[in-house]
Amino acid sequence: MKHILMVDDVTTNLKSAAEVLQPFYHLSMAKSGKQALNFLKKNRPDLILLDIMMPEMDGYETMEQIKLNPRTANIPIIFLTADTERESEIRGMKMGAMDFITKPFESEAMLGRIEKVLQMEDMRRNILSSAKKDLLTDLWKQEYLEPEIDSQLKHISDSGATFLLIDFDDFREVAANAHSSNADGIIIRFAESLKTLAPTESVLGRIGRDRFLVFIPYGLNEIELLGLCNDIRDIAIKEANLASSADETLTASIAITLAPQHGTDYDTLLRKLDMAMYYIKQTGKDQIHVYRGV
Repeated sequence: MKHILMVDDVTTNLKSAAEVLQPFYHLSMAKSGKQALNFLKKNRPDLILLDIMMPEMDGYETMEQIKLNPRTANIPIIFLTADTERESEIRGMKMGAMDFITKPFESEAMLGRIEKVLQMEDMRRNILSSAKKDLLTDLWKQEYLEPEIDSQLKHISDSGATFLLIDFDDFREVAANAHSSNADGIIIRFAESLKTLAPTESVLGRIGRDRFLVFIPYGLNEIELLGLCNDIRDIAIKEANLASSADETLTASIAITLAPQHGTDYDTLLRKLDMAMYYIKQTGKDQIHVYRGV
């Protein structure tokens, strides 16, 4: 079910919209631009319905802040307005609004405009995805990871961000003893399992035949981080081994860096991930290690 955030300072407007939308969409509500921006720090809806006329921070100002953040910049926005003046529509469209819905709401027109915008957004995402994603795994290609992650690092919350490098141990030997189709199957099954385990809003990439990156644009506590890494090593690796025809059991090592403690850009964090991974490979493999300057 698609997720819509509606931002309006008038309670009756929120209630009337909820009656129309809740049978078809997961609906969240905010009563001010500030509330909406706080909500978007940890949530990424599929669409934002944004009232223009609000006190303190109007719809135009709220939209400007949304567009400045790379994590939220591409969320489609439909303005809600009782203003029928052409100037308001032109200003909103120039800022990037996808459409307008006038108040009071007319149910069929509202649903139709929302569905149209969501369909356009799905088409846009599919086109971008096909260019940026690895054909075998549907994870981000290496060349697109750096600009995407750097843009997100500029807007990380107070909790920071988490970066994982996952590297299969002795994959070359396992792959050499498996059929080529099974070697690809190992990668595919691992990637599919990784997608289900990764936290919400993670950026997942493949940067080598058997090396994977997970970027989480917020921090995890120690228990959450350890649980995620153990799940990857247990559940995802188990899935990968199901595709292997080799006698050897595949294992994986995981290196971890944290932002801003270990760096605030992709290149620095990846370089330290590589250093942490080198340490793991030199001290027995099949481990989890947080970068500590070694």
